[in-house]
Amino acid sequence: MSLDTGSDQPLVRVEGLRKYFYEQDSYIDRLFGQEPVAVRAVDDVDFEVHRGETLGLVGESGCGKSTTGETLLHLQEPTDGVVQFEGQNVFELEGDRRNEFRRNAQVVFQDPFSSLDPRMTIGKTIQQPLTVHDVGTAEERRDRAQELLERVGLSADQIDRYPHEFSGGQRQRIGIARALALEPEFIVLDEPTSALDVSVQAQVLNLLEDLQEEFDLTYLLISHDLSVIRHICDRVAVMYLGEIVETGPVEEIFGAPKHPYTRALLESVPRASTDERDRDRETLSGDVPSPRDPPSGCRFRTRCPKVIPPEDVAIEQDAYREIMTLRELVERENISLEVASDHAVMTDEGIDVDPSDTDAFVADLKAHVLDTQLPPKHDAVVEEALAPLANGDWDESATRLRDAYESVCELENPKLGDDVHPVACHLYDDER
Repeated sequence: MSLDTGSDQPLVRVEGLRKYFYEQDSYIDRLFGQEPVAVRAVDDVDFEVHRGETLGLVGESGCGKSTTGETLLHLQEPTDGVVQFEGQNVFELEGDRRNEFRRNAQVVFQDPFSSLDPRMTIGKTIQQPLTVHDVGTAEERRDRAQELLERVGLSADQIDRYPHEFSGGQRQRIGIARALALEPEFIVLDEPTSALDVSVQAQVLNLLEDLQEEFDLTYLLISHDLSVIRHICDRVAVMYLGEIVETGPVEEIFGAPKHPYTRALLESVPRASTDERDRDRETLSGDVPSPRDPPSGCRFRTRCPKVIPPEDVAIEQDAYREIMTLRELVERENISLEVASDHAVMTDEGIDVDPSDTDAFVADLKAHVLDTQLPPKHDAVVEEALAPLANGDWDESATRLRDAYESVCELENPKLGDDVHPVACHLYDDER
């Protein structure tokens, strides 16, 4: 690692970056009056990459890491936001300035098997960027390709071979050589070792570190592998459902993580020591929400083990999580009332419950949807809130639960601060 943040001006600055993909947006959809549905792959992302450093972008699969890297390089058209490279807005560059940016910013793709053209020799593959940018003569380009092959640990004599003649690790080395052909300043490494064997991963990572020092490179390393992030990165940005939730120096992120999501990610890393096999693991519950319809407020709240109850509500987290889950089911009308209770009958007009059976109906609902017994005070509130369902009044039931248990985590989306180790979490609101 070769961190150098002496300059006030970062090499790359990302501000408010958004990338949405739209469904139901074809001519036929519009003809039939369908409204486009936005898939918010990247949603208001901010970060900086300083010269000579490696910034790790980490998160679960599908959180928007790769889309961030591709949009940053303008391989994807942004929906909104600004990416500055050496102070210039990448999305406004044209002509020679855009070509200069293309030379200075390169990418190493995740899959070494599909990122190389099987019809081209590896020599032609490495020379292709030089040809596109009209750098050197044909002989000079070939010499450059042979030089790079040697530098990434392959033989110059292999220049006329085809990709199928190489292993996965060798193909990734070829991809790295291609990225280096134009002598860039900045490289996006998109999961560069995820498709490789563990022993080969270490070799490639060591190669990347050596190349960074030799050529004064700056990296954005995208990965879901925390061991890779810890090995090679100077700083880390943690991403969840299209947003950055925590950033900081690698030692602080791994030694003193703040965000509950970051802690859960670190807990999921296997430990080599047998002393830790009986440790308590802070695992995540539930599934990752859809980027088509992300939760309000903090996007992690539907899985967070530390959702903040209202100030006037004294309740244990397990019980509060149960009520939050119940609220979501009611708000989405996702409870089959006639299945949940023997006292409910579905008619053409809707649900039918005899008034004398309302208490039994509510008891059946609680047994059907709650996994734990709530404290008496909260049990009474929940019973009162579920009672309107006996008349099929979902809105009234949802309103009663919301009025009693609405959290700041669902009302406000926490934002990153601007200190050395900022976190987007309401648990740390007093620090900002």
